[in-house]
Amino acid sequence: MHNRSQLSEDVFSETTIFLFSVSLGMATVLVPLMASAAGYSLGAVGFLIGVSAITQIIARAGMGALMERFRTRSFILASLSLLSASCLLLAVTHALWAFVVSQLLQGAARAYFFTGTQTHVIRGTRPAVSALTIMNVTNGVGLLVGPVVAGFIGAASLQLGLAVAGAVAGVAIPVCLFLSAYEPFVKAGAQSSGSTVPIWRRPGVVASGWMGAAAGAWRGILNSYLPVLVTAAGHSIPVAGVMTTIANLAALGGSAAAPLVRRAGVRASAIVGTVLAAAGVAVMVYLLSDLIWAGVFLVISGIGAGILQTLGPALGSEAVGPEERGRAIAMIGTFRAISLLVTPVGIGALVFVLPSAAVATSIVAVVSAVPALLMRPRPTDPA
Repeated sequence: MHNRSQLSEDVFSETTIFLFSVSLGMATVLVPLMASAAGYSLGAVGFLIGVSAITQIIARAGMGALMERFRTRSFILASLSLLSASCLLLAVTHALWAFVVSQLLQGAARAYFFTGTQTHVIRGTRPAVSALTIMNVTNGVGLLVGPVVAGFIGAASLQLGLAVAGAVAGVAIPVCLFLSAYEPFVKAGAQSSGSTVPIWRRPGVVASGWMGAAAGAWRGILNSYLPVLVTAAGHSIPVAGVMTTIANLAALGGSAAAPLVRRAGVRASAIVGTVLAAAGVAVMVYLLSDLIWAGVFLVISGIGAGILQTLGPALGSEAVGPEERGRAIAMIGTFRAISLLVTPVGIGALVFVLPSAAVATSIVAVVSAVPALLMRPRPTDPA
């Protein structure tokens, strides 16, 4: 691309990413609080939020093949429509069926958006790590704005907050239409890829997948239990929104630092990001009575998650041929989606047998880090 066209593409793509992230950031705070206000228990909240990962897994698992038939822009358009519908539905009713349908729609929206945008931006002129860093920084800014807005609107009306969130996603639809219409990927055979090993068995993709899973566990905790735990500790809804924003701000910093961490290699990157993300959350949940110390460890966890969510897709896309990048990113996203399902559901199950939700959250955070920490680099992994 020429510089002017690249600039135009940046404006439209980053605006689309920002608006989606603001809407999603608002929903992240409002949906668990809506479920809690509707009378659902802490365990039930985890199960309801975890439902979204079901459609994430299904959608991401099929995206590799679909990217050989449809433009990446089509997935981004679909995601905006699905997220808008998800928020507007709960703005109208908080019946059990509405929560389930809303979360299923949100899960598909997340899958199509993040896999679609990650694949879209790396098809430009920038290196994968740089392109994904810019995307994650923009996404992070949106996730900073959304929870704060949600906290203050939600203090007056949770339904109104969800209506605004749905409208924000809707506004992004016409902006998305101006994105470059990259052609679908050409199906890669063994000769073009240089390997007969399936994508899901490539060492570089598997390593990146476990990094994505660790980041997904952090996001799963943030989406499901952080707002509820904050309010259960005696703090207000606006404080819950601010805490979520602090976590996303830290993740933004981690994304910005990812290119530097990348220089240390796959193994070191995975260890640094995973330890920070898991240990930070595991300690933070016990300190919510003291917002300052809780905020410190929340920041530590967010930095680790930001590193993981940026480097995972980047390293995975670099480990395969150009025409396989869509499939690789979709596969890494599937690891993340499974983690997004297992994490809140696991916490929800443990709540019934452990003394508190904080203990359950801490255990799940530590266990979710194990696969990424045990990962061993192989010669075919990116350096």
